[in-house]
Amino acid sequence: MIKKCLLFLLVSTGGFVQAQELFFYTGKNYTTYNYKNSFGVTNSNLRSGEGSFYQLGMDIKLGKTADPKKLTYAVSLVYNQFNAIGGTSTDNYSWKTNYLGVQNALNFTFIEVSKSFKVKTKLGFAASTIISGEQNINNVIHDISNHEEFSGLVLQPNISLDFQYTITQNIKISGGYELSKVFNISNSSAEKLSFTNNQIHFGLHFPLN
Repeated sequence: MIKKCLLFLLVSTGGFVQAQELFFYTGKNYTTYNYKNSFGVTNSNLRSGEGSFYQLGMDIKLGKTADPKKLTYAVSLVYNQFNAIGGTSTDNYSWKTNYLGVQNALNFTFIEVSKSFKVKTKLGFAASTIISGEQNINNVIHDISNHEEFSGLVLQPNISLDFQYTITQNIKISGGYELSKVFNISNSSAEKLSFTNNQIHFGLHFPLN
């Protein structure tokens, strides 16, 4: 998957001539695990965990018919940590997972307060795979990167709301919230796992023209 992401970067540079903005986001993920064992029973002792988020990509013009000030297409590399904690009176456990992937999205500006301040919404779809993961049960650590419910291909549809402010002609800042659901489509085992993720993020934007 990492090789595919690197190939994506090389291929996407061909669209650089159409790019109107480069961007970088970072933030925090607050993830809830939705787990069912082989008997279809959920674990009520799981709690939301906190992880990091990073994204690097570009906004690209959609064509002559679309207004680039209103609607753009974005492609990016995304790194997500989806973590959770849990426990009982006798056991304590936690999960830490790191996923790398590619995201495609449409950005739409629906409020423009001034030339400097805009409100945007994003509809996106990411495809990722786990690059490392561990489970900690009573201080005993297990590698879970090859466990079927975590490994393979995961899909992450998402929607976000962002507030963007132009500082100068060459740089913008933004902040926003994203809600997403993460599904593992490669898992054929009896145990099922998905993530509900709430994200707070901040961005730097660098216009190219």
